Amino acid sequence: MKELLINKSWKEIFDEDHKSYTDLESKILPDYLHQRRWFGAKSSNIKNYSIDHREAYPLSNKEIAYLLFVEIVFQTSNTETYLLPVSFTKELEDETAICKLKNEAGSEVGYLVDAIYTQKFRNSIFKNITNSKKLKLDSGQLIFSKGKVLKGVRQSRVKSEVLKLEQSNSTILYDDNYFLKVYRKIFRDNNPDLELTRFLSERAGFEYSPNFAGSIEWVRSQHYKVSIGLMQQKVENQGEAWNDTLDEITKFFKRVEELGLTIDDLPKLELYKPISMDRVPAFYEKLVGESMLQKVKKLAVRTAEMHIALFSDKADRNFSPEGFSSDYKVWLFNRIMYMLDYRFSMVEQNISKLKGAARKYAETFLESKDVIKDRILNFDELNLNSCRIRIHGDYHLGQILLTGDDFCILDFEGEPESTIRDRKVKQSPIKDLAGLFRSYHYAVFATVFQRIDSELPVDFLTEAGGRYYRLIVGLSLHYYTEKAMEGNLNIGYFSEIEFLLRYHLFEKAIYELGYELHARPEWVVIPLKGLMQILNNE
Repeated sequence: MKELLINKSWKEIFDEDHKSYTDLESKILPDYLHQRRWFGAKSSNIKNYSIDHREAYPLSNKEIAYLLFVEIVFQTSNTETYLLPVSFTKELEDETAICKLKNEAGSEVGYLVDAIYTQKFRNSIFKNITNSKKLKLDSGQLIFSKGKVLKGVRQSRVKSEVLKLEQSNSTILYDDNYFLKVYRKIFRDNNPDLELTRFLSERAGFEYSPNFAGSIEWVRSQHYKVSIGLMQQKVENQGEAWNDTLDEITKFFKRVEELGLTIDDLPKLELYKPISMDRVPAFYEKLVGESMLQKVKKLAVRTAEMHIALFSDKADRNFSPEGFSSDYKVWLFNRIMYMLDYRFSMVEQNISKLKGAARKYAETFLESKDVIKDRILNFDELNLNSCRIRIHGDYHLGQILLTGDDFCILDFEGEPESTIRDRKVKQSPIKDLAGLFRSYHYAVFATVFQRIDSELPVDFLTEAGGRYYRLIVGLSLHYYTEKAMEGNLNIGYFSEIEFLLRYHLFEKAIYELGYELHARPEWVVIPLKGLMQILNNE
């Protein structure tokens, strides 16, 4: 563990004229940040680390912590800012320490630690939220707000722990009842996760997302709001819908294998054509299972209800519905074309590493460059009469919890690759539906390529999985559109719905291609297959 020298007080570290301040910026923080799961710039070429702001945060008994806003400057001159609350302790409460502190005589004084791992800091945060506290800082205010579920709660000491989760933020659990998500990557605007959670819970009364319990915002005079944390009421659940869906799909393939079916035994439904439960072939009811069919139906309904809630406020300019426009078209083209060019470059650089179906699909992808770009440019806002609203933006089965026989939708931060401004652009709710369908597609083919233990040929499993997917999409489309229209959500007539669905499915698959090449190359076959299917209207 690295060390810093101090004279009398650990607070000396934050005096810019003190040698330890320079050492903290240039030596201690880079090393510590690269060890954190939530630090998203590990693989980037970083030019400089600096403490952009440091704000004293009062704890109990005249003790303080500091909120450090660490700016990362990349070789490209782009920047990111990360939040690191720090405090002093003589003895570690947790294994996480930033560095040792020693005096000039060489004696150990204590530790500089991430304050989130100290009970005093966590208790202070909870107390300030329950009291709706406003703290004056050197630069602006720290505003703590509480939600309706905390009405009457005024606790100063609570049981708390930092959860050890693989994620981009840090999560504190209070009294096994409230989750506080502390945002590590900070944006110069309010986080959409906070905005949408608060809106759905406090204003729209949507029952199928976590209840808003509180928030922490840094508000600077004449500047912008910065989201520091979001607290939500804990939702009892049986895990993510993703894992449950994988289990259901595995059961489908096992039934197909046990019955000795051929591919001709599985009806091939028309893709993107709605189908109600009473029109599902009886044979499929047995193979897919009543449980899965009911879950697909209910999730489609909950998705539509989320969009109806987000459509409900016609007065707030941050949430009021808008029509399609030439400005939106330009924004959409610029975003997707930039993303597409980057994906073509990534595939070209990595194609020699791909094998089998992934290599074949990748070659076709590169050969289809002009056709794909024509598809993207085939967007005419003048023919679209539906509305754009605030949407989830990163909607997939991993963002949905199974709660008994129902669902809870969470994590409204948006696509990690997008800027904070892009995440707040109003878009067609059909884009979220496309995200859900891409997630079902992933679940089917992740089972085929990665998970299932079967004697059946991969080609057979692939074709059978495709037919399963068509059924799930058809059911979802029927019950989503039925509920959306019942709730007067303006999603257009079916020809418009189908166009937007195909368009956003294409967009989502392009996005996923970059993610997989970067994070999970062995999975790149799934978005590539999705792109080819969409390209060929399969």
